[in-house]
Amino acid sequence: MRNFDAIIFDMDGLIVDTEAMMQKEVKNLLEEMGFFVKEDMLLQLIGLSDTKTEQTLKNMLGEAFPFQLYLEQLLKRKELLFESQPIAVKAGLWELLAYLKKQDIKSILATGSSRKYVQLVLNKTGLSEQFHTFVCKDDVKRGKPFADIFLKAVEKLQLPKERCLILEDSQNGIIAAKNAEIPVFFIKDLVMPEEIWMNAIYAQGKTLSDVIAYLE
Repeated sequence: MRNFDAIIFDMDGLIVDTEAMMQKEVKNLLEEMGFFVKEDMLLQLIGLSDTKTEQTLKNMLGEAFPFQLYLEQLLKRKELLFESQPIAVKAGLWELLAYLKKQDIKSILATGSSRKYVQLVLNKTGLSEQFHTFVCKDDVKRGKPFADIFLKAVEKLQLPKERCLILEDSQNGIIAAKNAEIPVFFIKDLVMPEEIWMNAIYAQGKTLSDVIAYLE
């Protein structure tokens, strides 16, 4: 068995199938604001911090793009969407969580989403009692691809970095894990990272249940 004492989970696109839902909302909001962006371009926004999202959108749509208005409207839509719609849990999650509990391996969330949103998702999916704790964007100054969120997670766990394994579905998550010098296991959601970053992962799988075979 591989020697890990804790698993650090990303959230959106990794444990819950929310990225596809939000892609549609982003596209609709931009069109209502008068901006038309191809879907493949919107995929570039996945896993970015607010700062990086602003930079990327302004590169796409021009420096005059009203990002703060966009962000305020998107957050309202996001809250309404996930309060009113079912949130699907990713394949293999419950199986993996049961395995980790049996092996006495801690589980912690480390996500770029807000605390309010994390609590909404956890409550709605019945996952509130499944994680040791969580770290969100409210807890750090810089989001992914900076290492802050993962380093804060390790600090909360009070474990050496080499005893932790990160599970990620995005390129920026992989970069953040590398910057934190913590091993990362990749599970693809909507976008495949560039080859240079795929070379930085320790392993990959198709679903979260594949993590069990990796750990054994």
